[in-house]
Amino acid sequence: MYNYRMSTDTASALFPIRELVERTGVNASTLRAWENRHGLIVPVRTASGHRLYGQADVARIRRVQELLAQGLALGRIAARLAAETPETLAANDSEGRIGWPGYIAETLRALADFSTERLDHVYGEACALFPIDAVTEGLLIPVLGQLGERWDKRPSGIAEEHFYSAWLRNKLGARLHHASAGLRGKTLILACLPGEGHEIGLLIFALMALQAGYRVIYLGANMPTRQIVHVARQVQSAAIVLAGRPVADAAAVLADVGWLAAEAGARVFVGSHVSVQLAQELRALGVVPLGDDMTDALRLLGAGLAAPVGGAEK
Repeated sequence: MYNYRMSTDTASALFPIRELVERTGVNASTLRAWENRHGLIVPVRTASGHRLYGQADVARIRRVQELLAQGLALGRIAARLAAETPETLAANDSEGRIGWPGYIAETLRALADFSTERLDHVYGEACALFPIDAVTEGLLIPVLGQLGERWDKRPSGIAEEHFYSAWLRNKLGARLHHASAGLRGKTLILACLPGEGHEIGLLIFALMALQAGYRVIYLGANMPTRQIVHVARQVQSAAIVLAGRPVADAAAVLADVGWLAAEAGARVFVGSHVSVQLAQELRALGVVPLGDDMTDALRLLGAGLAAPVGGAEK
């Protein structure tokens, strides 16, 4: 079988089977069976016979999990992995096709345990292996989707969402601090609509915008729309991006957004679910609806800013 262990797996980077269980969610007896019966992993052995593992083993197990999810039997998986070189594995990783289910599961477990340390560990490990935009699309956005599906089905669902928001806010703050001096792109103001307290999606979009080279002024949740105009004039922003869930009082929201579009001296965009709900009305106000897909929203934002005044993408 091909020796898949990476050269960076030095003794100081190795860890026992209990940590491999924690990182992958696969129990120890299953891991031993995959080793003994199929040769799917090959741990380092200490002088006393204890198994030690490295990051290559974590990637290997996540690859096994992905192939199992596709319906392959363990025998076929072993043959498939035997043909995969580290270069092949790395190429697949760089495109975000493998490994993410394990990272997502680890992140959700860390959220359920309210463990900042484990969230940091999973995120840091993913960022060490993948580009930050791949981490955002492969990990942060799917976790957001999972939280949205389960928040009302778990006793601590709302608390987990708030915990994730606070953690993301810290990550955004660190990115803003380190990136601000080197960014030369257009300035964006990002804010949730009045009454909107769910800011996770906007936080992730802010991280994506930073990665795309924009300068970001992040105002967060429940922002009075009419105060944003003063910020826009002060920082000479190119665009204002608002976000929120569907609203009951559409007329009030449209009145505020329309006033902002007329007074702010910057183009106004609205994203997330409210932009789907009110897409036609927003376009009539000269506001660009970005939809609820963040990757598409970033593309539409760029197209809208590149278009002549009055010709933003519809």
